[in-house]
Formats: sequence, structure tokens, C-alpha cells
Amino acid sequence: MPRPVRYGVLTVAVGLMSPIGTATAQQPPPAAATAQQPSAGSSPAQPSGATDSATDFWHRDTLTGDWGGGRPWLADHGVTFSMTYTGDLQANTRGGIKQGAVYDSLLQPQVDLDLQKLIGWQGLTARISMVAISGPGLSTGYVGNLMNVSSIAGRPAIKLYNAWLQQNLAGDSVSIRAGVMNVDADFFVSSTALLFVNSTFGWPGILGIDLPGSGPAYPLSGPGVRLKLQPTPEFTIMAAVFSGDPTGNNGSNNPSVRQPDGTLISFNGGVLAIAEAALSLNQGKDAKGIPVTLKMGGWYHSSTHFFDQRFDNEGISLANPASDGVPREHDGNWGMYGIVDTTLYTSPRGDGSGLSAFTRVAGAPDDQNLVSFYTDAGLTYKGLLAQRKGDTLGIAVAYARISNRARSLDLDMRQFGDLLVPIRNQEIVLELSYQAQMTPWWTLQPDLQGILNPGGRVANADGHVRPDALLVGLRTTVTF
Repeated sequence: MPRPVRYGVLTVAVGLMSPIGTATAQQPPPAAATAQQPSAGSSPAQPSGATDSATDFWHRDTLTGDWGGGRPWLADHGVTFSMTYTGDLQANTRGGIKQGAVYDSLLQPQVDLDLQKLIGWQGLTARISMVAISGPGLSTGYVGNLMNVSSIAGRPAIKLYNAWLQQNLAGDSVSIRAGVMNVDADFFVSSTALLFVNSTFGWPGILGIDLPGSGPAYPLSGPGVRLKLQPTPEFTIMAAVFSGDPTGNNGSNNPSVRQPDGTLISFNGGVLAIAEAALSLNQGKDAKGIPVTLKMGGWYHSSTHFFDQRFDNEGISLANPASDGVPREHDGNWGMYGIVDTTLYTSPRGDGSGLSAFTRVAGAPDDQNLVSFYTDAGLTYKGLLAQRKGDTLGIAVAYARISNRARSLDLDMRQFGDLLVPIRNQEIVLELSYQAQMTPWWTLQPDLQGILNPGGRVANADGHVRPDALLVGLRTTVTF
């Protein structure tokens, strides 16, 4: 069996002269950078040759400016530095496991290289990025829910996140990326949903719950290869193959498996293959119809260690005293999904303001997955107030259904005498968020979340069903 390649905790002294990703509200990826969530997969946006040396502190694009002309000079020569800091102050005011507040933070330094400018290699680019995660997280100890309430939450660590090369060919209609990367940078992503703080609106809860280690998605990544084809401006096809278990284990979907503490490049746990097709309609400047992007995708995981949600190897219910308590293991797992992103209304002010909407839906087999059906949807309005055209208001809902096989295990437990066991059904997330663009480089985002049936309707330590939780929070994002 191949072994994971482990490096020590990798630290880099990064001063204020290193920015990361755009402050698009989101998750690192969501998480993180966001998602999400600030998206850890996002690209820095300092244009080549641009300078803001004459722009005052409150109106320039980044907190540290253009470094006296150094930043645009480096960009012109193929080197773009970026760094984003995201902090989440969140409190559980009622329900869940217990009440309390935590502060989580994510620092993402990143370097993007244009090898054509650096060494004359046409179409070749590279990225190296890291994540520095701190904070205890609110979901684990306070809320006890499945879909993490913060897209930047993760096991405290400083580690390598991305290290890949990308070769573009045929006028950029073909690109091949290889190296250490995260699947949620490209797949199953709604650009509209990235406003929200809950992690499920970045990397959807069904995959975060069902895949080994939640998959190679923030706060983890893994070795992989991605192919992207864009035969027309409207149509895109992507496919990728990743190492199957970013935690370095054997590809089990056992939820007790912990995230690694530092940098871990794992080749264990089988293979995750994923593919997606996207159709973008009415995206041009003079298009008459409503802009809409449609995506359809599917995934397959080759691990042989997906635990059955009800039976052991002898076909006996795990609730039966005669069972050995070891779940049957299934070979392979798979799922399908679809996404719709659209702009419902564009303001006549001509400043990019308007109403956008998204919805996603996904399914996976009942037997080896805790969540077999997932859907989310939401609305965002950018520039609702004319004097605050950079602000965005959003409301969203996510629904994760506990699989029939897992529900049947709860019924079995009642049959064998544990009459107080709750029958799991679903977990629902409701989120209301407002992202205020304080400066081009700084956003503040008050956030309200309701978590219905935390954990899918399970019992707390006192034997009572875990009550619905109400969370308040404030996210801050700074682009250096």
C-alpha cells in the first residue's frame, strides 16, 4: 500500500507585503477563503501594470497598496503575491450542545507565477499557497451539527495548501493542471452561494459528510490532475482525478478520522474521480435573455472501506446484540449533482447591482452514506442601497437528508430495547447575511444562522433530543 508523504509543519514568515485571494466573501476554500466563505481556490486580482500608489489608504484595492510600484512591476514580470485574512466571531445563543462564543481565523498567503513572462514558456502557470488556521470551531463543541457553521473552521494548523502547475493550450480552450490542489476550487461550486458563511454553501454538506476526510476540499487538499476543455465560450467540460483520502488513512468514511496537523500529501485511500459540464447562457454584454449557468456533474470513489449504515458483514443489524459491531464495508461510492446560477434582475443604474439566485441538488446511495440527498438554494442582492453599491445581502437554506439505511438502524435500536433513541431525519441550515464593503480591501459581514435538527436529530449527553440552534456572527475579511 502506498504511504503518505509527510512533511513537518511548514511555516513561512509573511509580512504585510503578501496578499491572498479576492475578498469575495466566502468559504475556503469555504470555506474558505473562502470558502467562504473566503475561497481558498480564488485567484488574486492585481492587474498587470496596475498601480494604486496615488490612491489614498481607504480607496486602494489592497491594504498594503502597490508597494511603491513593486507589486505591478512583479506582476508584469510574472509574479503575483496575494494574501487574505478572514476572521469569524460566532456565538451559539440557544440550542445545540451548549451556549458560548469562539473566534476562528484563516490566513492564506499565495504566489501565482506566469511562466511565460518569467521564462518564456507559453501558457504555463503555477500556484503555491498555504493556510494558517486557528480557533476551536463552533460546530464541534457547541452546536453538534453536520454542516460546519464556518467555512474557515478547521483543525488548527499551518500547512501547504496548493502547489500545482497548469498548462493552457489551443488559445486557452484546453488546460491541464497537476499537483497538490483542492477539488472545491473548480467542482460543485455556485459563485452566488459563496457569499454565505456556513461551509455547506461552498463544498456542499453531502460530500463533506460522505467522502473520506470530507474529500480534498478546504481545509484539506491532495495530489491530483484536472483537465478542462472549453470548445466554445458557452460550454465547458472538466474532469479530475484525486488521491482518495486526504487524511492519509485507508479511504474509510468513518467520521471519527481526524484531520492531519500539518502538511500531508497522501496517496492512500483509493481514487476520487469527478467530472462536470457547464453551459453558460446569455452572458454577453448585449444578450437579451436572463443570464444563467447550468452545471451537471458526477463523482466516483474507488475506496473499499465505505461503512454500511446499518448492517455488519453477516447481514445482521449493528443494533442487534448478536452483531460484532463492525460495519460491512462497501466497494466504491458515487453520486450525482446539478447547479443553477442565475441573475434575476439587473439594476438600471448600470453599476452591477442586482438580484441573483442559486440552487443545487445532489444524491448518493443509501447503504454506505449518512446523507443520501442534499439541496440548497438562496438569493443575493448586490447594491440594494444606491449609496452602498458594494454591499451584498443574502438569504439561503440548505437541506441534508439522513439516508434510509441510517434511519433504519435507529428503528432497530428501538426494537432491541433502546426506546429513547431519536429517529434521525434531516439537518437544515437557514442563513441571513449582509456583507458590507467597508473599503475595497476590507469587508464586514454580520451573519445569522438557524440550525434545525443539529446532527440530523440526535440526542445530547443528557438523553434529550438536541434542540435547534440559533447563531449570531461577524466575519471580517482583509486583502493585503
